[in-house]
Amino acid sequence: MIEIRGGGKAGWGVVPRRVTKRRFFRTCLLPVAIVTAAAPAAGLQEEAEAPAPDTTVSMAFPEGVVELDRIIAVVGDTAILMSDLRVTLYQLRAGGAGIPAEGSPEWTQFAGEVLTAMVDDLIFLQQAKIAGVTAGEDRVEEMADQYFEQTRSRFSSDEEMMLAVEETGMNMLQYRNMIRARSEAEAVRQTYRVQLEERSDLPPVIVSEEEIVAAFDEFAQSQPPRPALVSFNRLVVTPSPSGEARDSAIARTFVIQNELANAEEFSVIARRHSDDDDTREQGGELGWMSRDLLVKPFGDAAWGARPGATVGPVQTQFGFHFIKIERQRGSERFLRHVLLRPEIKPEDLEEARTLATQIGDSLRADVDPERVAAWFRGQVADEAIRFDEVPLTNLLTQFSDTGDSGIGNPVPGTVYGPLPLERGGPTEFGVVHVLSFRPEGPVELDDVRDAIRQSLRTRKQIEILLEEVRSNTYIDVRFGS
Repeated sequence: MIEIRGGGKAGWGVVPRRVTKRRFFRTCLLPVAIVTAAAPAAGLQEEAEAPAPDTTVSMAFPEGVVELDRIIAVVGDTAILMSDLRVTLYQLRAGGAGIPAEGSPEWTQFAGEVLTAMVDDLIFLQQAKIAGVTAGEDRVEEMADQYFEQTRSRFSSDEEMMLAVEETGMNMLQYRNMIRARSEAEAVRQTYRVQLEERSDLPPVIVSEEEIVAAFDEFAQSQPPRPALVSFNRLVVTPSPSGEARDSAIARTFVIQNELANAEEFSVIARRHSDDDDTREQGGELGWMSRDLLVKPFGDAAWGARPGATVGPVQTQFGFHFIKIERQRGSERFLRHVLLRPEIKPEDLEEARTLATQIGDSLRADVDPERVAAWFRGQVADEAIRFDEVPLTNLLTQFSDTGDSGIGNPVPGTVYGPLPLERGGPTEFGVVHVLSFRPEGPVELDDVRDAIRQSLRTRKQIEILLEEVRSNTYIDVRFGS
């Protein structure tokens, strides 16, 4: 499966690629990298020069010697063994692929196509390692555990899976180690692919309309119906503390500011003052975060300062935050925070509901939502207002009680709300102005056209780079000889 990376209206889909069997094996069926940490190729020492491409290496065994394993391909200085191919075929079978009977001409052809994909993946992996790409331990372990659980789910018992694994010549410990090695290779390859996609010097390619239509036809055959989609404007009112509760929260911010000015350790301050039960005992640790995972005021503040800085107080729907930006890696930052959550009283909730009702009345009077947000700046949540082609279920799950509002069957032009909104802080109130609604139906080409074009363009560009590398790599395929 090939993930659609933005650009399309339907970010909820993936595009399968089955134009050729060779690419089908590589991108659709294999859940993890089919390249193992293969054994060093026979006869290729570290200081030895690679044999010429037309060199023929004898694969015959002396009479009376039982063949336990053999090299079926050499890529650079790495060998692919027959056992590697058998394990890959086992994975395909466990994933539901139909494997021809071993020994038949169909099996030989099928296995040869799988081996070709393995060679391509190994070339890609080797280039990733040359580029210095590595994979984080946590990600590798997560991928390995996920794949093992997916495989286990296809068997009725642990014993049944163990017997199936033993058919490949491994025990369960060896199988787990193999999964981990392949997960690491897959993680490295995925990281390298992302790096390639971000390069500014990728070769220019043309994607024709015919290619897009052909890819869509393949995609549509395996897709469930497109979900109901709705485009809308949404304004959210967050209740603010009033009177004594607000004064108390502000006084607490002064205390923290003084402690920070006296160079007290941020984690100690968090354990002493934070109202965030999930992070307080960890010294306010949020861990590595990307900006898109954070509410806008928090993200703006955290990315508006240099690593090592502390900012605050920053007000969000959750309360007042002090934020410590400890360090940065790529687009992520390691953050800690202190949350001061002021008490929200019933009269504060009622005031927020009244304000949301006024906003709804303004939208029903055809006032531009951006102008409404400007009128009530500081009272309306500082976040995006316009949302396009969102699954209706995603919209509905935002609200804790839609009651008889009718938003479950939205009518374009209608304003719904105020509706209670639960996002981890006090109850907020949302007003939704529906712009368009498309009931559930089959996926249409226009839903994914741009995403398919970008996916095909990127694949073509990377295949050109891979072909250049392949032409300069020693490859000796011995399967079937």
